[in-house]
Amino acid sequence: MCARRLLLLAVPTLLLVTLTACVPSVYRHPYPVRPVTLPRDAAAHAAPIEWWYYSGHLVDPQGHHYGFELTFFKLYPPPGVNLIGPIPAYALMEKVYVGHFAVTDVARQRFASAQRSTVWGYQGGSSMDRYRVYVADWSAEALGSPDHQHIQAGGDGYRIDLTLTSQKPPALNGATPGIQSMGPGGTSYYVSHTRMAVNGTLGVDCGFLACRDQKVTGQAWEDHQWGDFQMTGYAGWDWFSLQFSDDTELMLYLIRGEKGGLATAAGSFVTKDGRTVHLTKQDFRVTPTGSWTSPSTGAVYPMGWRVRVPRYGIDVKVAPVMKDQEMNTRSTTHIVYWEGDVRASGTKAGEGYVELTNYDRYPYEPPVSGAATSP
Repeated sequence: MCARRLLLLAVPTLLLVTLTACVPSVYRHPYPVRPVTLPRDAAAHAAPIEWWYYSGHLVDPQGHHYGFELTFFKLYPPPGVNLIGPIPAYALMEKVYVGHFAVTDVARQRFASAQRSTVWGYQGGSSMDRYRVYVADWSAEALGSPDHQHIQAGGDGYRIDLTLTSQKPPALNGATPGIQSMGPGGTSYYVSHTRMAVNGTLGVDCGFLACRDQKVTGQAWEDHQWGDFQMTGYAGWDWFSLQFSDDTELMLYLIRGEKGGLATAAGSFVTKDGRTVHLTKQDFRVTPTGSWTSPSTGAVYPMGWRVRVPRYGIDVKVAPVMKDQEMNTRSTTHIVYWEGDVRASGTKAGEGYVELTNYDRYPYEPPVSGAATSP
């Protein structure tokens, strides 16, 4: 076991990305595309790639606002890919688990983040029988039903211990419910809890032994994606989740091509009564209104957006609560991404999260004419 642990620690993290680009064709299709069935599909799958993603907004008794992100990634190293001579990847790493955690402290204008990986020697796992995933003492699990969940994580001076209760049925994203096209990347299963009531504890000013704990309430969004899609072949993606004050929600994603422009775009609108309506790229328009250059990575991001979905009367400005909400996760997933707490105002008001990936490799170039860069 000790020798195996040392081998795990010696594996370059770049392997995590390389593996997904080298998946043999048989392994890319470990099971046929089938309808999503809940609660069974809330558990883990024998899929090459899978992730569970949380973002949310918290308020403490003093009225201070916080955003949080907690993400778990699972990767199966595929048969046929060797690390050292004839040694196959899966002989050293049956599965790889990665965790990312971040808190946006709005009052202090501080962004804190942490990351963990089983490649570093942390223990990690998930269940194919029920909803549970963990990396060390970071975890997410269902409390009986996937509509009722518990999450905990901590790092960089903050810690969360939260209970989440879904206020709507799960949203099955995609033209075929629960099956979402990823354009050149393939097909993903994609299920969301778009509005979850949150209660629990936020620890701040955490030291080696203790945190200053405070009760918090709020709302969260949970995404679960899995499948045989690949994260290579395109420049990156922009993802929006917006929770409006009229109890509707909006999810949009835009996948960028390596040579510029969009490879594909789609989304979902969730009505007050919980119906999920699929959106095509013709149904919406996203226009960046500014840009920001990261002082630490040099990545150039769009920063600030106008989002329009005419069919549902949505014409909003989306602005970050602070610009520097960048995650440099090259040591665990080999990417740099911006994961930010945002506010929406206009024909609807609300809060949300935006994710922007790979702008260190493909910097954003503001259009000279001010033309939109989305559908």
